[in-house]
Amino acid sequence: MNKLKEKVTSLETDCKHAKIMHKEEVQKAARMNERSKAMEKYLTLKEPLEKAKELLCANIIDFVNDIWPSIQVIFE
Repeated sequence: MNKLKEKVTSLETDCKHAKIMHKEEVQKAARMNERSKAMEKYLTLKEPLEKAKELLCANIIDFVNDIWPSIQVIFE
C-alpha cells in the first residue's frame, strides 16, 4: 500500500511538473508568435516603403512647384 501511495505521489509530482512545463511552453510559443509577426512586418518592408512613398511624393511636389512658373510662361 505504501508503494502505491509513493507511486501516486510521484505521479502527482510529475503531473504538476508537466503542467508547469506546458504553461512555460505555451508562453514561449506566444512570445515566438509575437516576434514572428514583428519580423514579418519588417520583412514585408511595409514601414520603409511607406516612408519612401512619402519622400517620393514630397520630392515630386517640390519639383512641380519649382518648374510651375516656367510651365505657366510657356503656355502664355
